[in-house]
Amino acid sequence: MKDFSYLNKEFLKSLDTKSGATILTSEEKGKVIDNFECYLACMMDTEKASVAKVGDNVTLRLPSTTEVDGTIEYIVEEDDNRILVFRITEDVEKLAEYREVSVDVIWWNYKGLKVSNLAILEENDISYVERSKAGYIEKIYVKILRQNDTYSIVENYTDEQLLQLGFDEESVNKRKQLNLYDEILLH
Repeated sequence: MKDFSYLNKEFLKSLDTKSGATILTSEEKGKVIDNFECYLACMMDTEKASVAKVGDNVTLRLPSTTEVDGTIEYIVEEDDNRILVFRITEDVEKLAEYREVSVDVIWWNYKGLKVSNLAILEENDISYVERSKAGYIEKIYVKILRQNDTYSIVENYTDEQLLQLGFDEESVNKRKQLNLYDEILLH
């Protein structure tokens, strides 16, 4: 592992660079790229950053909107901030000319439908939403992938999953699925 013990808030601020500024070849500032690895140090004060651990994997969105996988290699505790050092091995060449760069840290990433928690009901430990379609209310069972205080990321159950949950074949064959832009009821 690399030695990042010199990192602190003052050191990062002393670099006196602007985000997105390139390093000219005539300047004495520079960096060494070894084996196409890149380390990004970020000062963060978010809730997710406060509980992050060395070895956690995240996704980083680069200025080019490319998303790359990153691993937390080092953490510096500093006042109410933490400095997290991320190691990336993909698209390093896109970062080689920059001294400072803005990145988005994506702590979790799920694909599904975003639904308000106020719309999710539960029956026999199975979550469902009620959809209004042509004046009729339909119960649609949904699997919660990720949830926070406000909304959930959900997906439809597969036939096999519903059968494992105890539904009969007829119910599974008649089931409705939640789709993008469906009108669901809030409770």
